[in-house]
Amino acid sequence: MVANPLIFGIIPSLVWLTFFMLEDRKKPEPTRMVLYVFIAGGLSTALAAIPELYFQQLFTAWGIVASSPIFLFLFALIEELAKFLAVYIVVKKSKFFDEWTDGMIYMITAALGFAAVENALNLIGTDFIVQVTIVRGIGATLLHALSSALVGFYWMRRRVPEGLFFAAILHGVFNFLILKLPGIEVYASLLLLLAAIIVFHDFEILKHRDQLKSVSLRKKQKRLE
Repeated sequence: MVANPLIFGIIPSLVWLTFFMLEDRKKPEPTRMVLYVFIAGGLSTALAAIPELYFQQLFTAWGIVASSPIFLFLFALIEELAKFLAVYIVVKKSKFFDEWTDGMIYMITAALGFAAVENALNLIGTDFIVQVTIVRGIGATLLHALSSALVGFYWMRRRVPEGLFFAAILHGVFNFLILKLPGIEVYASLLLLLAAIIVFHDFEILKHRDQLKSVSLRKKQKRLE
């Protein structure tokens, strides 16, 4: 049944989305905007697939294997760029794109939409749907969220290329560890733990800026009264 991969593919993304939204609970984004961005992130898998297929054929012709660092970095960069473009198109002119933390929240949301589609595709044809869902939910799904969160952080600081670079490094290194050290997921897990620490630290930096902005606006309103 096609429904099973779709349902199980989306479950890890919804779990992580709920978790990350708790970081934005004081002034949450409208549900419809979150839905639009989530769907846009899912659709960005098609945007990423076109150049990925092209470079896969090109690298195969050149004798470059799929587990090589340059292959993994390029594919990670393509996916991070596709997710960013999806978010940019949907939220750039939105009145709900008005806080420092919004860039990270929306990028994480799109990344989880991307991961949901990717998970569903990986579940098609497998007899171990639950097991694969758990593994990808802990690994690949979280990886997408953390990588794109980095892009969102640097986006808010007007340094998108730098964010895309660091996100692609994290994404590529994780995939490299999984491919080169199968059965020893502890190294990949430690990488995600380190990335999570960095991302939540970045969240706090932007949340502090939002707080300063809010205080400044209140003071300005009092002066006008």
